[in-house]
Amino acid sequence: MAGRPMLDNEAIFKDRSFLGHPKGLLTICLRYLCNSFSYYGFTAILIYYLYKEAPVGLGFDKTEAAQLLSLYFALVVICGVVGSYMADRVFGVRKALRLMNIIAPIPYLILAIPGSGVIGYAVATGLLLCNSMIAGQSMNTLTAKLYQQGDARRDSAFAYIYIIANIGSAIPAVTGTIALLFSYHAAFALCAAASVVGSTIFLSTERRVFGTIAEEPADPFPEATRKKAVFVLAGIVAIIAAILAYLFSNRIITIKQFANTVSSVAVFLPAIYLVYVISSPKTKPEEKRRVLFIIPIFIAYCFTNLVSYQGNTVLSIYAETSVNMNFFGKEITPASFVTLQSIFSILFGSLITGLWAKLGKKQPTTPGKMGIGTLCYGISILIMVLPFQIYAPGEKASPLWLISFYAVYTVGEAICWSAGTSAATIVAPAAFATQMLTIWSMGQSTGASLSALAANFYKEGSESMYFLAIGVAVVAAAVIILVLQKPLAHGMGIDKKG
Repeated sequence: MAGRPMLDNEAIFKDRSFLGHPKGLLTICLRYLCNSFSYYGFTAILIYYLYKEAPVGLGFDKTEAAQLLSLYFALVVICGVVGSYMADRVFGVRKALRLMNIIAPIPYLILAIPGSGVIGYAVATGLLLCNSMIAGQSMNTLTAKLYQQGDARRDSAFAYIYIIANIGSAIPAVTGTIALLFSYHAAFALCAAASVVGSTIFLSTERRVFGTIAEEPADPFPEATRKKAVFVLAGIVAIIAAILAYLFSNRIITIKQFANTVSSVAVFLPAIYLVYVISSPKTKPEEKRRVLFIIPIFIAYCFTNLVSYQGNTVLSIYAETSVNMNFFGKEITPASFVTLQSIFSILFGSLITGLWAKLGKKQPTTPGKMGIGTLCYGISILIMVLPFQIYAPGEKASPLWLISFYAVYTVGEAICWSAGTSAATIVAPAAFATQMLTIWSMGQSTGASLSALAANFYKEGSESMYFLAIGVAVVAAAVIILVLQKPLAHGMGIDKKG
């Protein structure tokens, strides 16, 4: 593909050939489509694969499975910190994405092998984390770089990505059914196939549609230092893997101890990273001011992700063990709720995007959108207090409660995702373009870490108080953002541009 003609950068900025956007956005959307197909298909059934008895699954208990999944979600984002740093200073966004797409299908292929067991799971998880260490938030950075500063199309580009990604994330109903009818390995093979298609699309078109955009690191090390950094990173990863293998194989630490330790550290990582960015001499005074004003919104984003990961862990187990899976005469799999979430995401994402377009300059500020979205998250988890009050222990609950949770939750997600990601790209200091997006994404790792820590307080019989406490905290965060939305928007320098 290197010999095919490619657009120059100015032509790319002006290009409107894909729904009014540069055609490079089509490549990005297709990659997101396939990635979400494989990723959501994988994560929706992973918790069940972890706690099902061998040889069907790996035989962990339910608490360990929930902690392992929460820990995985947290570590993906933490490793993304390293990946964004490497993209900014060593690889460049484009090279990082090439490497990521080459590796991407391999973890799913390993899990697709019957008998791969705990070792196969550990290796696959390690490779998925390594991919995060290579690319971080490079895909979002590349999306942002398709537009010049002030281009009003940027927000809608992220909204399109959100919708497209959720079309791919409708696959859990399929992988869940395949796992039920055949095996989890067959379902993982389907995820691998989707990943292969996505990687092929990106690798075969990226040179032509992106020109030289993001080809070089934004803040590069000297050439010799770049090579050294790659070897140092590889060495550190190998040492950590060896230490963990020794500790777990000799039962020196337990999954719970490891999850609690890593989660506690992960909660504070974004604050440390923000201090680094703000105090850096490479960050200009006006850039420091903008970053400071996004902090309250970031905190609210962390709370929304605490709610999100309840759906992936505690409520996923609840779906299988305590929900009547006969829906209007049809038996459904627990993973189908993730597909339902995707359908809601497509529906509400489209409606919200259309609403902002219709409102134009009358639409809420970015902090206003985040406040409204966070409020929806809080209400969604408060809904789940009710079935624990209504149904007796052991009685199967109606699936409508989980459906209601996902419906309200995805309204909040549709509002928060594009507004928050776009805001992070706008306030990002020039020298920390990719890393600022990683800091924003660390709201996910913080939410996952809070979820892993909160699991220590989740006890049978006290579910109502558990979800009530989370719901009240999230609603309080939403109210604070809504009250402060105007000064926050002004401080971020975006006012009505959200």
